Amino acid sequence: MRENNLKLGKELACYFNKKYGVITYSGTLAIEVALSLVFNENDNILISSEVCYSIVNTILKLKMNPIIVKPKNNIFLTDEDIDNAIEKYNINGIMLVHQFGILNAINLMKYKSLGIKVIEDVAQAWNVGSKSYEVGALSDIVVTSFGKTKPLSYGIGGGLFFNNIEVIDKLDFCDNYSRENRNILLSYLYPLCQEVNLQNLVSTANKVIIEQRNAANKYCELLENNVYIEHLNVSNDVQNSWHRFPIWVKDNKKFKQILKLLEQLDIEYQLPHKISLLELEKIKECKSIYENNNLNIVLLRTRNINLKVQENKIKKLLKML
Repeated sequence: MRENNLKLGKELACYFNKKYGVITYSGTLAIEVALSLVFNENDNILISSEVCYSIVNTILKLKMNPIIVKPKNNIFLTDEDIDNAIEKYNINGIMLVHQFGILNAINLMKYKSLGIKVIEDVAQAWNVGSKSYEVGALSDIVVTSFGKTKPLSYGIGGGLFFNNIEVIDKLDFCDNYSRENRNILLSYLYPLCQEVNLQNLVSTANKVIIEQRNAANKYCELLENNVYIEHLNVSNDVQNSWHRFPIWVKDNKKFKQILKLLEQLDIEYQLPHKISLLELEKIKECKSIYENNNLNIVLLRTRNINLKVQENKIKKLLKML
């Protein structure tokens, strides 16, 4: 089990600019292991308000302090967002999530020079980057999920990738060596009993990204110059995987109208995760930086859709606005 786990982990690590990797039971548990390896109790971990609340729950579970920052663009953190948080709080680390498969290219070199450690979450991002930003090149650990909805997927589990080989000795591989080892940190590694074909895994992920990028290109074309709907543009300089295609609407009435039209025309969409919407007391008590920017976000599907049918539906929606 140890050999199979480390073999797949190392084979995948190079895709994230790391030397080693291990496979865990889930993406959330990969985050828990990574946080436990990098940070200590009572450390302040900066995180976007727009990510899944399970990440915040994990930070709280480990008795660390999430510093929840609402991005000004409602999608991803910018250096300005992070600098504002650093001025207000003593930040020990950043949980950097490349949300919706959109590269969150902050100035990691600057934050590393300040002693701030970084964990990158690439669960929705495969083959993302730019000329000035390589995923994993400067972060301490990279984590991902292999769940069914993710581009790099074999249906279950997660992984974490790193450069320090000594990390391996702290992890439980469910074997006799681990059971005798007194330095074990957590017992969350995935035994990985089934065989995983790396070539097929990567090939499938690449096909998914092509599909998603084609959809993003089409959405940009359809929504160009629309007076109500704003969106990110596809760029030759930045590679995004477009796990979802975010659009935002400032006018609240138009936003409600668009939601009704999406339902009426049977256009699949999602509303984003928003930690700020949770009424959980433990979330309310977290330190946070929120500024109301009046942006309403909708996420359009980019995968497993008939692009021609979707194009016709979007055209109808725009005519009805």
